[in-house]
Amino acid sequence: MDVVVVGHGTAGQTAAAVVKKVSPDSQVTVLEKHSYVAYHPCSLPAVLGGKLRLEDVIEKVPKGKVRVLTGATAKLINREAKEVIFERDGSTDSLPYDKLILATGLKPTFPPVEGLHLEGVGTVWDVESVESLLKVLGNKVVVVGGSATGIEVAAELASTGRDVTLIEMMEQLMPGKVDPPIASTVAKHLKDMGVNVSLKTALQELKGEGGKLKEVITNRGAIEAETAIVVTGAKPNVDLARRSGLPLGESGVKVDEYLYSTEHVLAAGDVAEVRDFVTGRLTTTGLASTALVQGRIAGENVIGKVVKYKGALSPYVVKVGEFSFGGVGISATQASRLGMNYLSFRFSGFDLPRYMPEKRRVLVWLVTTPDGRLIGAQLFGRRIRQHLTFLTAAIYAGFRVQDIRLMEFAYQPEIIDVVDPVASAAEGISRKYRLTASRSPTS
Repeated sequence: MDVVVVGHGTAGQTAAAVVKKVSPDSQVTVLEKHSYVAYHPCSLPAVLGGKLRLEDVIEKVPKGKVRVLTGATAKLINREAKEVIFERDGSTDSLPYDKLILATGLKPTFPPVEGLHLEGVGTVWDVESVESLLKVLGNKVVVVGGSATGIEVAAELASTGRDVTLIEMMEQLMPGKVDPPIASTVAKHLKDMGVNVSLKTALQELKGEGGKLKEVITNRGAIEAETAIVVTGAKPNVDLARRSGLPLGESGVKVDEYLYSTEHVLAAGDVAEVRDFVTGRLTTTGLASTALVQGRIAGENVIGKVVKYKGALSPYVVKVGEFSFGGVGISATQASRLGMNYLSFRFSGFDLPRYMPEKRRVLVWLVTTPDGRLIGAQLFGRRIRQHLTFLTAAIYAGFRVQDIRLMEFAYQPEIIDVVDPVASAAEGISRKYRLTASRSPTS
């Protein structure tokens, strides 16, 4: 079987490797537009902070016995002839396929303002964009956009001693994705790190002198800057899909529950429009962890297995200095916007026993249905990934908070308090709303 994968990000890499692993006789060819095999976009902020070298985030050897054509840009999927047309080294060529997996990911979006071309203005997207940014990175930096990337970039640059301002046009960081109790805690921590966080501040213009950036103009005045890093958003890269006549949804490529777009073409990762696990609504995710699962399922379904994708829960973690925050499932803000009935609860405690000198605050925010079934969670603290992993599994399993409060959690005083913060939050919301225990976790 000839399998062609377009794009070698997390979804593409995973899909290609899975096909080759379960069907060693298949010929798997990947078309990757960059000059390198792959890179790790989530580590780019750490490059700006000096923790990693740019070459550290580049993959030079493909995983498994997969053929990767670098510098190859797919131009058209000819579905009738079952071939993909691509350009490489100035020439046009084609590849036949029995099955094709589209994994073209996201592309950045920028606000319609003047000055994006100025020296000193850049973004954090791929190796090339960060390489360019490092050449013009000054001491006075304005980060435009309170997204996960914007927050991590601001924190990393502040750790280097730079004068950093983070502006966000909405009234909180990561609006909609993160609920106010967590967002305000993140903003306070950034300020403690030395970042000037300016909310309700919209970018209006990037002003320069002699072709170089001098000021960032906002609705609240001008900010002197040597560097402006614009990270205002991204959207699914459906350009190839549109040119090739693949069915499109509201944002990404339409797929069924097996990630098939058409009979011989699948889509996986950020470009695929899938169902949200909690709401059932169509969504795109933009997360490597979600793309990995979709890539695995697409790779298995290519060779004849029938694996259904249950929907995206989209767990995420964002690092902010010593601390991190993250979430999974639906936020209270999203639930309210969709007209859903929900309960929410905030717990603030310690990650270690009170007598431990290394203890730090941990914040847990839970969102449930009126009967206590967990549908969302967010946390802020030092060791939150273990809690998010459990909460992700709990939503998948249909756990209710009144059952979670009675579960046993592993304890060691140098690692976690005997009363797990998640159990404390579950206890609190159960008591506040007088939720009674169910007979089984999934009933």
